Amino acid sequence: MAPLIITSDVRAPVGGFHRAVAGLMVEDGRVLMVRRGPTRAWAPDRWDLPGGHIEQDETEHAALVREAREELGVTLVADSASLLGRLTGPNYDVAYYAASLWLGCPRNAAPLEHSELAWVAEDELGGLDLADPSALPIIIQAFRQHSA
Repeated sequence: MAPLIITSDVRAPVGGFHRAVAGLMVEDGRVLMVRRGPTRAWAPDRWDLPGGHIEQDETEHAALVREAREELGVTLVADSASLLGRLTGPNYDVAYYAASLWLGCPRNAAPLEHSELAWVAEDELGGLDLADPSALPIIIQAFRQHSA
């Protein structure tokens, strides 16, 4: 499947241009979602995917592996992650990867960033208050890729 390219008009509230990655971990017909903490500058208390900013001189895969370790306490096998899509906004570009192999059991290893984790079925996605609803087609693509 070709990666989806989606443009959003949602603007990140903090300055500068943001390059980020997000990991879509699907298991038993559910995707792992995180609820952003109530004190976050952007999209507090909304549901999102685990991930974060790409550091200077860091590849997308390296950032994905690092963020999974920092936020979820798991080790992603980088070679198992495939690009599903990109969400570009006025001041950000987020690469979404489907991660099919990881070591460990996901847990909230970053409680200052996320208030909770949940495994969500595809038919439950519409009921979530997403950080950026423009990403929904990319999340759905993860279910389709995983069931293929």
